[in-house]
Amino acid sequence: MSEVKVLEGYRITLPEVVRRKLRIRKGDVLKYEVRGRELILRAEHLPVSPTMEMLGLAAGFDITPEQAVLEEVEEKIARTAKVSRR
Repeated sequence: MSEVKVLEGYRITLPEVVRRKLRIRKGDVLKYEVRGRELILRAEHLPVSPTMEMLGLAAGFDITPEQAVLEEVEEKIARTAKVSRR
């Protein structure tokens, strides 16, 4: 499990990998729920276009579909290389 530090004013910073994966942008509203000692944050928003959603993109991100595909290919290559080294 990863962790974040609570800063002055009880603020936390979501890691970039989380923001990108969940397509969270500055100004977005997150829903939250407390379950026992767990804090669950939920990003709920609608994609601008079904095509962009299929590519894992949402409104407001400065990335083209081509860049998204290239990132996916690079991640796949890195995962394949890691598995083949075992």
